[in-house]
Amino acid sequence: GIIRGASWEQVASNTNPALNRELFEEAHDFILQAWTREGPWRYEGNHFHYRFVNPFVRPLQEKPPIWVPGVISPETVVWAAEHRYPYTALATEPTATARMWNLYGDTAARMGYQVGPENFGYFQKLIVADTDEEAYELGKGHIYGGSFTPTRFASLPGYNSKDAVRNYANKFYQFLRPDPNVDPTDIPAIRQSFLDNYAKHQETSHVITGSPKTVIPKLRRILELLRPGILMVWGPEGPVPHEKTMRMLELMGQEVLPALREIGKELDLEDPFQREPGSGRMPG
Repeated sequence: GIIRGASWEQVASNTNPALNRELFEEAHDFILQAWTREGPWRYEGNHFHYRFVNPFVRPLQEKPPIWVPGVISPETVVWAAEHRYPYTALATEPTATARMWNLYGDTAARMGYQVGPENFGYFQKLIVADTDEEAYELGKGHIYGGSFTPTRFASLPGYNSKDAVRNYANKFYQFLRPDPNVDPTDIPAIRQSFLDNYAKHQETSHVITGSPKTVIPKLRRILELLRPGILMVWGPEGPVPHEKTMRMLELMGQEVLPALREIGKELDLEDPFQREPGSGRMPG
C-alpha cells in the first residue's frame, strides 16, 4: 500500500505541499528500481539523491502487488489507473466513491483495458455488537475519537488540485467538522453538532453500525453499489472497551464475514489475487 499522506504531514516534515505529488511519484519509481535492479547503483532524481544504493535483500516476488489508498484526489485515481494498480477508497462517502470509480474506468479505457472488481477496494467504517443500540453508541467513537485537524492544515495550498477541493474534498469533509456557525467556545453545542453529523454518517452508510443481522444487508448495498474486490474494515475508534472490540471480532468471524463471502460469490466480486488488475488473467 502506497499513499501520498495527509496534508498536515507536510507541516511535520517541513516540505512544500505543492511538491507532494512529485515526491510521491519519484519515490514510487525509486522503490520499483530497488525491488527489481541488482545493486550497487547510483540514483540522481529531481528530489532524491543517493550515491550508493545496494538492495542486497530483494523481495521474493520481483514486483510485489501494489494497492493505492486514497481519499479525495482525482489525480491519484487517474495515476492508479494508468499504472493498473487497485485503488482503495478510505471510507469516502459512497456516492462520491462511485464517481471516482467512473473516473478510474474512463482512464482504464483510455489505456486500453477494462476494469473489474479486482481494480477497486473500499475501507468501510463498521461497528458490530450484539444489539443495534449498543453498536450505535460504540460507533460514536468515530466522531469523538477521530483526528479533527484545523482547516488551515487539512487542506494546505497546493496539496490538492482545485478540482479535488471543489468536487471531492467538500463532499468528503462536510460531515467531519462541526457546524461552522457554532460558537467554538460552546462545548455542548459543538458536541451536539458532532452528534448531528453522526446521524448523517449513518444515513449515508459512511459509518455502519448494528448487530450482524442489521449490518449484513447494509454491507450488501455497499457491495452492490461499489462492487469492490477488496473490502477492508475500519473497526472501533475512540474510547471503546477492549472487550467490546473482541466481541466485534467474534461476531465478524462467526456471522458477518461468512455472509459477505457468499455475497461476494453471488455478485462475482473477484479480488486482485484471483484476477490480476488490468490484465484479464489469473495472477502468477
